[in-house]
Amino acid sequence: MYTYDPREVTLTVDGGAIVGFAEGTYITAEKDEDLYTEHVGSQGEVTRSRNPHPMGEITVTLKSSSPSNKKLFDLSQSQELFGVFVVDDNTGAFSAGGNKCWVQKPAGRDLGQEEGERDWTIRIADWDQEEEYRG
Repeated sequence: MYTYDPREVTLTVDGGAIVGFAEGTYITAEKDEDLYTEHVGSQGEVTRSRNPHPMGEITVTLKSSSPSNKKLFDLSQSQELFGVFVVDDNTGAFSAGGNKCWVQKPAGRDLGQEEGERDWTIRIADWDQEEEYRG
């Protein structure tokens, strides 16, 4: 039996934990491009080439009231690179991130009758991902 606990997922940005996640899917982590490209010759022979493209991104959705919005806003105004790492310590151990990261742009704001959400996209120039299946 598998039990998923969202409290076992952490996001660290510039050495500090991010808190105040929105309801639903609150972190996505993805490499930009495929690991391989393929070429098919005129007689059907296939070759593949490893794609060295190192980029990826992590998108995090926070509640508007999250204290981490200020940290991410401040980082969006900085020219300094920082580290970002997401770690899922549930049954399928997963980690992704890098040390050469920046906030793509300040998150927009949803203002209305109920609390809104803020989406932050963090670009990663040295994407690294590890996954271990324990189940």
